[in-house]
Amino acid sequence: MKKQLFAVICALTLISTACTKPIPENPGETPDSPIVLSAAGTSNCYLVNKAGYYSFDATVRGNGATTIGLDQPKAIAADSAALVWQTTTGMIGEVTFKEGFINFKLADIKGNALIAATDSKGEILWSWHIWFPEEEPKTYRTQTGFDVMNMNLGAMTEEYDIIGADSLGVKPYGLLYQWGRKDPFPASGTHFGTTETVGVDLFDINGNKVTIDKSPRDNVDDNTISYSIAHPTTCMSNYYQYVRSRDWLRDDLSNRALWGNPLEEGRGVKSFYDPCPVGYRVPDPNVFEYATTSGGLSMDAAEFNVMDVNQDGVISAEDWTSGWYVKMEDGFTLFPAAARYDGAYAMLYGSKSGLWGSYWGNAGMDSDYGTGLGVCVLSFQNEYNVQMLSPWGAASRADAYSVRCIKE
Repeated sequence: MKKQLFAVICALTLISTACTKPIPENPGETPDSPIVLSAAGTSNCYLVNKAGYYSFDATVRGNGATTIGLDQPKAIAADSAALVWQTTTGMIGEVTFKEGFINFKLADIKGNALIAATDSKGEILWSWHIWFPEEEPKTYRTQTGFDVMNMNLGAMTEEYDIIGADSLGVKPYGLLYQWGRKDPFPASGTHFGTTETVGVDLFDINGNKVTIDKSPRDNVDDNTISYSIAHPTTCMSNYYQYVRSRDWLRDDLSNRALWGNPLEEGRGVKSFYDPCPVGYRVPDPNVFEYATTSGGLSMDAAEFNVMDVNQDGVISAEDWTSGWYVKMEDGFTLFPAAARYDGAYAMLYGSKSGLWGSYWGNAGMDSDYGTGLGVCVLSFQNEYNVQMLSPWGAASRADAYSVRCIKE
């Protein structure tokens, strides 16, 4: 009875300080109440969908998971934080570090960014990709039973809204990754490129351009994991060791476990170097094995399990839309031809934009063709009147290709 009476008094006595409670602020509206991106788990990429104030745990490397073939990930002990790059000026602001968390303000400007935890000297200890697409990603179920994202990692849209590009680049292209590295490189800013084409422009927090560097071609002294982490804007060249190893890592440091599938077959796991957002990972080798009727490389478009775009009843070069719409259980999704960074020269092979595309899987491999190879889950082209599609292939780990994440 006393409890009921107290409740009535509280409801009626609006001026009673004993009954009133402060209304909590909506997360993200102020610096003191940020949206905590790592609340659902940590990762090397955080997907955001609105402007506001954000924070994330900057003590954990990726998902912090122990993986076969990798050392136990150590906690990050940072002193500060900084924006490394953003694809649009003004997207990221007010980057701070406090009590193990990085805090930042996100404007209502779509794009990609990279934020780093730094030491007292300003050197990068780890970095995280912030992905703010124009469309919220969704998933399709593949015919092999995997739930795959409908857009490339770092893409702005699932499909071409116009043929061409804006300041964010060609919107479905997304970002490009050297196999086993967590940090991305920008794809071409033009739909069809030339040998002079470079990646879309990147900017620091003051609006100055940030360039993608390349490691030396006459040695591999810096081709280590620690150097790559501290230099996320350096594409690692394997030119010096190309004959004996196709890895971006120095050949004696080569590691097939970096993305969680050292055995090259079966299901892998998410490693702490995986570049996908929370709840997703780099795909296993067999995810798209049904993309051709043979399960292997085909140069006969009639054998491609893709959309008949022009609805003429025949799969042909006429159905190429700078990529192929691969069949899913519940529709089709576009895999655009975003070209690559050539691993030997550590530069964008922009002349192949719109003509070539490859997608990394999580497995490393070695073969009679060489060491330091990685598995591609899709590779394709439409050039010189030749159409090609392969649901499995081997490529140099030093090359930077697209990533299409799957659900963990």
